[in-house]
Amino acid sequence: MDSEIWNQLSPTIVHYVEILVRQGQVGIGAGNIYIKDVFSSCPSIALPPKGDRFKVALPYGGCSVTWEVLFDCNHPEEPPDFIFDADQKGFAPELESIQSLINWDHRKPSALLLVLQELLEKYRRYQQQLVETNYRLKFEYESLLEQTDIKPEEVEMHVSKMENNGIGPVHFLIKMSVDFSRIPSYLTKDDPGEDSAVLLVMFPYPGASTANPQLYLSPRVENALGGSANLRIPPFPNGGVLIDYVPKVNQLLKNKVEQVVQGYEKRKEYIAAFLSHFARSLLEYDAEGFSRISFLFEWNDFFFIFQAELSLYFPREQPVLTFQSIYHESKGKPYTESRKDYPYSPRWSGNEMAERAKIFILDSIGAFQKSSLNSGTF
Repeated sequence: MDSEIWNQLSPTIVHYVEILVRQGQVGIGAGNIYIKDVFSSCPSIALPPKGDRFKVALPYGGCSVTWEVLFDCNHPEEPPDFIFDADQKGFAPELESIQSLINWDHRKPSALLLVLQELLEKYRRYQQQLVETNYRLKFEYESLLEQTDIKPEEVEMHVSKMENNGIGPVHFLIKMSVDFSRIPSYLTKDDPGEDSAVLLVMFPYPGASTANPQLYLSPRVENALGGSANLRIPPFPNGGVLIDYVPKVNQLLKNKVEQVVQGYEKRKEYIAAFLSHFARSLLEYDAEGFSRISFLFEWNDFFFIFQAELSLYFPREQPVLTFQSIYHESKGKPYTESRKDYPYSPRWSGNEMAERAKIFILDSIGAFQKSSLNSGTF
């Protein structure tokens, strides 16, 4: 958040906003919370700043809702009032039903966050009522809940209203029920936040035969699965429905997680097999992700470094085997040759892969020695 906004907020409410922006999560999560348009209900040129009213933009249903929060800096112990967007005329929750507002505790930094979480749940139910007024949208929503394990609180819907009272774009934001806890911890340790995936399906209008889907992954999950480029969801089929499409995307995610988990175990097996065969020649290996291992070998008084590098999707993707001369260089770097044209099957055990690699090294080292002499320089 802009530092200027922090400087405008009254010290009597800044702790509420800090928790809200930096630690808060509302809804099923697919975006950040923003504060803007700070002003004071009691203008003064005296310090400290008196900003006690502001607008908060909350992520919801693949877009955002903006509400105005009204504190009174002269009475900071009192709970805030709220003004909702003009285009949300039908949304008028009874504030008496908001328990965290009735039981407002001004000493609790998370007090505002708790109120907004309750209000957003009320807003979700309001949007659900809008969806249920349209046969197509009602079918999409109810069939999704009835025929899958998805819970009502895991679906956010947003119905846009047009100027002529028509219904415009309709968003369905759905939390994917995938267990990410099995992902190896080294892949997620450097990224903050919880592991999550949400699918956004946008219909141009209620009766549209096509839709635009987008999958949003938390930073930890995206990093663990190798980035968004490695996870392409299928297009929404013409005339398709959510009950057919959502499970396919969910299964795709589960398959990717399973590939990562199995790949980790297979890499670990592969590295262990190489250590068993060539431990005395070991230079180094990745003991955390098991992604590479290197050895210093000798053949007929010719010394060279051999390295095996494994991708995230090993064993489906073949390891890259690299020979490196310790005598010769090319363009200022050690002379190397990387190979993938060797016998390989992802169905082999780690021990067989190591045995095959040994045969490949013996078959290839003579040619590598000659090419390093002919192409490299001392």
